[in-house]
Amino acid sequence: MINQLQPKDIVKAAWKISGSSQEVFAKSINKSQPMLSKYISGAVLPPSDILIHCMNKCGLLEQIDISAAVLAERVRVELADVAYSGARAAINQILDSISLHSSMGGNRNESIPLTHG
Repeated sequence: MINQLQPKDIVKAAWKISGSSQEVFAKSINKSQPMLSKYISGAVLPPSDILIHCMNKCGLLEQIDISAAVLAERVRVELADVAYSGARAAINQILDSISLHSSMGGNRNESIPLTHG
């Protein structure tokens, strides 16, 4: 079963877990409080680095070994419906971030540094 969390839910959960005000949490991710509010409301899709940061904070990222073929098949089958376009967009942003990191000489086995711009 696919997790039905939307990007706004992930950001909101990370903020709640932090136990801080929106202003303090926004500063911790190098964003303004109004921008954080837009992420939480779903008015703006947060960039992949913010989502990754929030997923780590929530414990949503697990280290599992999965082949590219299996992952591609899951995306093809489980996220085909138009209702999952946001999830596909988020996955695409994550892949873009990884590709950019790799093209800049990053090691595939090292963690991708989170940059907030």
